[in-house]
Amino acid sequence: MNKHFLWTLLFFSCHSNSDTESHLKASSVPDTTSVPAAEKKSSELNKAAKPFDNKQSFEIISFTNSIDRHSTDTDTTKCSRWILNKLDIEKIIKNSEPLGGTTWDLSFLVLACTKTVNVVQSGQQFKVELNAGSFFWVNNGDTSVLFGDYKKSDRKYFIEGPDNN
Repeated sequence: MNKHFLWTLLFFSCHSNSDTESHLKASSVPDTTSVPAAEKKSSELNKAAKPFDNKQSFEIISFTNSIDRHSTDTDTTKCSRWILNKLDIEKIIKNSEPLGGTTWDLSFLVLACTKTVNVVQSGQQFKVELNAGSFFWVNNGDTSVLFGDYKKSDRKYFIEGPDNN
């Protein structure tokens, strides 16, 4: 989005020049544009990093209770009653399905109760933000994947299930 804004800004700034033929003049500065080293390294890391696959084996390293401060849910008292163990969390992760943003927005409540879970898969560490509303985010650097748990047998693990209507 920022890239589009910058191109638009550049486009309009070129047209606001009082010299109407300035775009026809040859530049006296040679074009030496290259990709910065940090950008190249970041690109190489992104190619090497594989996305999390909940159908492949993974190991839960740790998990802690947390509160989602971005939720509109203000009732945090229920969070103390949301208790999961390592096996519960593993089952939830394995039983969930990838979600698109619209499906998540229309089908899942964002509750204040979350569990922050650290997972390792194929030597890569992932951060999982499990929400009591039956969904979770998997983060690895600048990549996030959203999953939702629709299994009726898993409803017991959550405060709220997805809206399947």
